[in-house]
Amino acid sequence: MTYVLTFYILMLLVFFTYVGAIWAKYGVLQSISHSYYMLPNNLKFIFTLWCWGYAIPAMIVASTPLMFFAGAGIAFVGAAAAYREKMTETVHIAGALSGILFSQLSTILDFDLWPITVGFAAIALPMVLTRFIKIKGKTIFKNRTWWVEILAFIAMALVLGIKVVF
Repeated sequence: MTYVLTFYILMLLVFFTYVGAIWAKYGVLQSISHSYYMLPNNLKFIFTLWCWGYAIPAMIVASTPLMFFAGAGIAFVGAAAAYREKMTETVHIAGALSGILFSQLSTILDFDLWPITVGFAAIALPMVLTRFIKIKGKTIFKNRTWWVEILAFIAMALVLGIKVVF
């Protein structure tokens, strides 16, 4: 087994183990980052480890500058886990957005897998746009950030899986 495949498997195990455990214990949250606030104080560090445990292997597997910046963005999300605090909010949000943006740019420019980015955008953009639609004062899709994040992580894993296999 090559080191690239090893890191890819590690990345997937980290992602699905954490998200699966959070989903089983707390259900679908408003975002994956919100799980930081759901965890007991003595376990909050696990969110950071999860971000780093996904981002660093992804950076190694991809070995491209754009995916490096995507992984760095995700690593910053983990480092600034307490997004409700003024000091870390900007770093957290910038990290999350750059993780998604750079991973999709890498998908197009580095791996020539633009259909994955088109599919991601076709599903994610309508979810994001529901932020502006309310029925009787209530949002119609309250967990949209969770699902956009799940979709972004899976898109990244799919692209890297194609790289590892081919």
